[in-house]
Amino acid sequence: MEPAEAARKRARPRRPRGGGGPDRLSALPDCLLHVIMSSLKARQTVQTCVLSRRWRDLWRSVPCLDVDIDDIPDSSDDSSSSDYSSSSSESDDSSDSGLGFDSSSSSDDDDDGNSKEWEEFEDFTANLMSRCNIAELDSFRLHIGSRRAPPFCRLQARGWLRRAMKYCNPDPASPRKGLSPSPWRLKRLHLCHMFLGDGFAKHVSSLCRNLEDLELHDCNCQIQSVTSNSLKTLVLKNCSWHNLSEIALPTLKTLVIDGGGNISDCVLVILTPAVASLHLAVRVDHFYGGISTNQMPSLVKASIHLQGHRYSLPESSKLGGDQFKLLCSISNATSLELSGVGKRVLGKKPTFQEFMNLRNLLLDECDLKNDFRTLGFFLQSSPNLEKLTLRHCKFPNYPKKKKGEPKLNKTSSSEFRGLDFMCENLKVEIICSNSDARKLVKVLLHATGNLSRKNIKFTKVN
Repeated sequence: MEPAEAARKRARPRRPRGGGGPDRLSALPDCLLHVIMSSLKARQTVQTCVLSRRWRDLWRSVPCLDVDIDDIPDSSDDSSSSDYSSSSSESDDSSDSGLGFDSSSSSDDDDDGNSKEWEEFEDFTANLMSRCNIAELDSFRLHIGSRRAPPFCRLQARGWLRRAMKYCNPDPASPRKGLSPSPWRLKRLHLCHMFLGDGFAKHVSSLCRNLEDLELHDCNCQIQSVTSNSLKTLVLKNCSWHNLSEIALPTLKTLVIDGGGNISDCVLVILTPAVASLHLAVRVDHFYGGISTNQMPSLVKASIHLQGHRYSLPESSKLGGDQFKLLCSISNATSLELSGVGKRVLGKKPTFQEFMNLRNLLLDECDLKNDFRTLGFFLQSSPNLEKLTLRHCKFPNYPKKKKGEPKLNKTSSSEFRGLDFMCENLKVEIICSNSDARKLVKVLLHATGNLSRKNIKFTKVN
């Protein structure tokens, strides 16, 4: 709604019957009231219709909907009832209308003790999506993950998402009755505990051409490729993928892959040339085919957590082997965090790779027992490094001399040769639970004259 039009719809302040002051909240224009209502959950948003005649229909045009099953009260609460409990005929349509959603039927077992709450949530959601102006939504979140939901809830929820996508009709030459003639204006879509077929990803690309933010949490996805020409943020948390082979997003700025796994042994290829922030936290044995990334020239911050890396066998997962190519693809990063990497992260014979933009490097719980080979690689490759943090890393054990000083390994010392001309402003922070790090301090001071002891901070933690 335009500001001028919203101003014309400004209601006159009304004085409550109790003798109090005027209702200044209701006097606000629709656009401001919609901003307030967008911060509420969908159930609370609908409940505002009972406040006064002024609020009766405001919820129908709210720009943001947050539908959450956890907002449904327990069945023990007698006062809990759906605001709109009568299901419309449109919500009973079980056909997929060619949108590519899974066509498997849901279970008929309603013996679950929480079926009453689910039925109430189902009625509420179906009526909400049939009465709201879905085509004008900016943000939509659907969360059905709850212990109170029956096992078949993920399959039923696909119908609600299908109902919303029916408003996506990019072909103005053949509009359907009741549908918008333009692409869905939705910018943010967050889904939790959903079953998503490959058709979902295809229609996100073709129908949701204004979508900028997509989040999938704990979803079961039969998706082969994620593509879009509008997405700027993609967050994938604890999702199960059956055959994900490609993430191709030319406009993406932020990519988060946290947990989950790819059941098939195909390689996941990430093509995101414009990404500025990358967060990758996965178990190497959950992505059997490995992960391959293209060069990321715009990358500023990268965080790589390879869980189970040090314990995996090379043949058990491609992601558990040589990850030097992965490091090369993120070499433009200004800030880099590596966590849980093992001795094989560099491979057998890594070639020299420059990290010219790298200013901050964090190695967390990394295995440096290979005579600091991994650490030496970064120090020699990052001439502009300003801050190095080693947190809970494993250090090599050196034999001691008679006077108690560690006997330095020639290989270790050679890894740091030439650093007198690099890392001139380097500050080092070592965080660990034992005194082994003091040996590393002596190695660093022995190898380079640029690094002074005052720029090395040692913190012992329990």
